[in-house]
Amino acid sequence: MAELSEMGYLEQPHTSAGRIPSDKGLRYYVDRLLKSFSPSPSEIFRVLSAMDQSEGDARRILTSACDILAELTGAAAVAAAPYAENAVIKNVQVMPVGGKSVLVAVSTSSGVLKSRIAKLEQKTDYALLELFYNVAAANFTGAACGDVTKARLQSVTASLGARALDMAPLLASLAEAVDECASPDTVFRGYTNLLASPLRADAPQIIEFASRSDRITALLGAPETDKVQLKIGRENRPSFLQNTAIITTGYSAGGGTGVIGVIAPTKTDYAHTIPLVKYVGTIVGNLISDNLDAGEDNT
Repeated sequence: MAELSEMGYLEQPHTSAGRIPSDKGLRYYVDRLLKSFSPSPSEIFRVLSAMDQSEGDARRILTSACDILAELTGAAAVAAAPYAENAVIKNVQVMPVGGKSVLVAVSTSSGVLKSRIAKLEQKTDYALLELFYNVAAANFTGAACGDVTKARLQSVTASLGARALDMAPLLASLAEAVDECASPDTVFRGYTNLLASPLRADAPQIIEFASRSDRITALLGAPETDKVQLKIGRENRPSFLQNTAIITTGYSAGGGTGVIGVIAPTKTDYAHTIPLVKYVGTIVGNLISDNLDAGEDNT
């Protein structure tokens, strides 16, 4: 025990406490001693049952995945939808939702679906909606999200002549939806698990931090497909994450790469949690890819 303490593998949190594994000790255990396990048949059944009803865009699939991952691990679950720099607009839909309001929805090749409500100056004009659908199909479907620039929108608007003013709210909503499609889309679930764990003192800061897409994207880092990444204790930043183990895996779908994982206490059951994260990541990638393929078959 003394030798392990001198080598940095054990530590004493305070003078009256016993020795516990340090971050270095946990890292040694995970890298050198942890045996390879697989989820149990019952866990596989629960994952597949929970994910069986997941349809639609990547965010819905990730929400279901994070819910079951949080339930099975007792940790908080986080995920980022696939991001591809070359993602293109796969489809643009428009639907009246009452009065002067119209829903504009955009889906991309990476499985992301976003929508915006456009407020028209007059009651819904179905001829205008048909014109917008045709204009969007001719000018934006198949275009890279990054190519939907202000200049391009102005050019399309100018070409509409007398209908330019009527079309402006629809095109503005289209641009907002495309812009959001090009931004990282994240999911954070099971955060109440943090309040009932050894992380409860840091839970409010962790929850606030992980509730912002830009911060959670930075936290998850650059994903590598089918590879589990693990950061333990002081390997995590900022300081309120230094009692956590962040376990993630990358998955591929739609030409992009996403990531899913958990935020757990450092003393988590790694032999149980790591295989679950990897398995759920595989299922997520397959589901998003299957939904994209089905969408292409229906177009």
